[in-house]
Amino acid sequence: MNHSKKPLISIIIPCYNSEKYLSVCLKSVINQTYENWECLLINDGSKDNTLAVLEEFSSSNKKFKVFSQQNKGLSATRNLGIENATGDYLFFLDSDDLLIENSLQKLANEVDDENDIITGITVTVNGENLEKISQLKHPKEGLVRFNNDKQEVLITTMEYGLSPVAQNRLYKRQFLEKYNLRFRNGLLHEDELWFFETMFLAKKVMFINDETYLYRTDNSESITKNIGEKNLNSYLEILETVYLNYYINNQDFYKRAVFERYLQYLKKLIIDFSIREKAKLTDESFLKLEEMLKKVHTNSDQLTLLSRKNEDYYKALNKLSLFDFKTIEKYFFKNPMNSIRKQYKLLQIKYLLK
Repeated sequence: MNHSKKPLISIIIPCYNSEKYLSVCLKSVINQTYENWECLLINDGSKDNTLAVLEEFSSSNKKFKVFSQQNKGLSATRNLGIENATGDYLFFLDSDDLLIENSLQKLANEVDDENDIITGITVTVNGENLEKISQLKHPKEGLVRFNNDKQEVLITTMEYGLSPVAQNRLYKRQFLEKYNLRFRNGLLHEDELWFFETMFLAKKVMFINDETYLYRTDNSESITKNIGEKNLNSYLEILETVYLNYYINNQDFYKRAVFERYLQYLKKLIIDFSIREKAKLTDESFLKLEEMLKKVHTNSDQLTLLSRKNEDYYKALNKLSLFDFKTIEKYFFKNPMNSIRKQYKLLQIKYLLK
């Protein structure tokens, strides 16, 4: 980064019934050591005192800009922020989370002409004292820049797992505008599709080895605490979107192979979710799941993009997804072979299931 230049960072905070944690969140923005920021506060039809809190902060600090709309959901709220942002880079912050005081500075230090996305480490916290619990999945190297000409970020995600959240990343605004990237309205788990599309299109992606975001896990009002049929439907919509928009008519042999494996990766997430939340889902949901898994079935290629254990695992999962849910549940395992029991299940899928 040219340290004589300090790009304007647009922080976008969607707010819906957020009064409990909102003041702490906004104070963490005010306390940033990096000063060249604006903060777009999007009130998504809140019914509590959220708007009053937002107006209080904006009246005392002109860097805060308040927007209000009828309740439209997280995707539409973030999109409104994107449309009104004037910064060189955009940063998404949830209203119940907060920043470490040097978060923006640590991220801005890596700004250059090439990096489209810059990501810090997200730490999960709990309670009033913000007790650290763990961190979301980050590259094992800590500090790494992916050239991404061979879809290295998606490959790493399928191989080792990277957290598919939209928050805690600097996005170059020119990059978002070039590809007209927006969140899909009305979709739950919208970050899964956003992560896939942004990481597929980005030319250079930087991950830094610094904690820059505190993610609360104890908010009982969070949508992640209220699971139901709509969650599964949204996951299936994401799966279908990747299949139709990126895989089925793709003539690039390498990219098609990446997308083929990413479809299996998404299937893994969806099947694991369906088994874990089985009691909250209906018989109709499982029929929809079975139908979609069959619809997005793919033909395996001969490339080796992942480790052998992951290649074998995803091929087996592709076959398993053609069966009914009871059979899938019986043989499914979440991670590649690291035990004799899983190796045995893999052999059963490959050679015994007909």
